[in-house]
Amino acid sequence: MYKYLSYPLSSETPLYGGASDIKIDQIRQIERGDTSNNSFLSFPNHAGTHIDFPNHFIQNGKNSSDYPAEFWLFHYVYTIFKECKSNELIDFMDSELNTIPENIEFLIINTGFGKYRNEKVYWYNNPGLHPNLASKLKGRFKSLRIIGLDIISITSFQNRELGRLAHKEFLSEPSILLIEDMNLSELKKNPNQLICLPLHVETLDGAPITIIADL
Repeated sequence: MYKYLSYPLSSETPLYGGASDIKIDQIRQIERGDTSNNSFLSFPNHAGTHIDFPNHFIQNGKNSSDYPAEFWLFHYVYTIFKECKSNELIDFMDSELNTIPENIEFLIINTGFGKYRNEKVYWYNNPGLHPNLASKLKGRFKSLRIIGLDIISITSFQNRELGRLAHKEFLSEPSILLIEDMNLSELKKNPNQLICLPLHVETLDGAPITIIADL
């Protein structure tokens, strides 16, 4: 069974900081007498379910053009269910780290905070990742390429200075890429594999991404 772990973009998609910069306009309509239906899309590159590349916070860091096609297929996926509160900075104790397989490629952190996605608290009081977590994961899991979460950003809006530091810690070499605003509402077990497809645009520091899970 396959499921999306990403949200579709829409004009109602919440954005970090409460922005409302997504526009989806139908510029041609058959019902108006046009020969076809056509739409014009305008949105920030960090909109909806999206990935952060190193260049987002690292000068001369890798961007969207620096990853081969095979990078985006993940066979070793593990999910940690960690209920998080508003403004919390997520860190792992050794007992939690010990549950993660050593060969992990993609780590999902299911915080449960996605249930607030349609409320202001989702972007205004979102949990984030503690900067210290980056070195813990990099030190133990050499195959880990991506972390994905059901929060709008790993930067807690109320802890932005630490959030910027966390981004830099994760995205500096050896980098762990970050996928934010995942749809984990129906994820109850570890996927057998993930297929992740960023919007294929050259030299971006981040991009909306489609994620398909084999459950």
